[in-house]
Amino acid sequence: MYSEETASPGLWKSEIVGLLGLGLISAAFVLPPDSQVVYLNWFVGLAAANVAIGMEGNRRWERPLAAGAAIWLFVSGFVPSMLEGRAPFINEIAVGSAFVLAALSAQVHLRDDIRHARPLKM
Repeated sequence: MYSEETASPGLWKSEIVGLLGLGLISAAFVLPPDSQVVYLNWFVGLAAANVAIGMEGNRRWERPLAAGAAIWLFVSGFVPSMLEGRAPFINEIAVGSAFVLAALSAQVHLRDDIRHARPLKM
């Protein structure tokens, strides 16, 4: 059985989703809004989708929110209207915020599951 000191193997997944969200939000302010942003969105979307789908514990809404946002981030690179004007900036801020929200909530609930010795079922 895991404890907070030994840290569950699933804690890193929500941390990676949160870090990808923070990176995406900061990239919206740092990178110029040109066609090269789509490559970042594809990379982050693919990585976040793989990690979010595998998030541990009894997550009711955190896993679907993070996975859906990641899949949307990947797919939005193929939508022409999402590549013009301020749409990429708004898209990155919204998806990054969804990642951070889902990661923080999953981290809190997973630590609570570990603390109370609840089974970490998928």
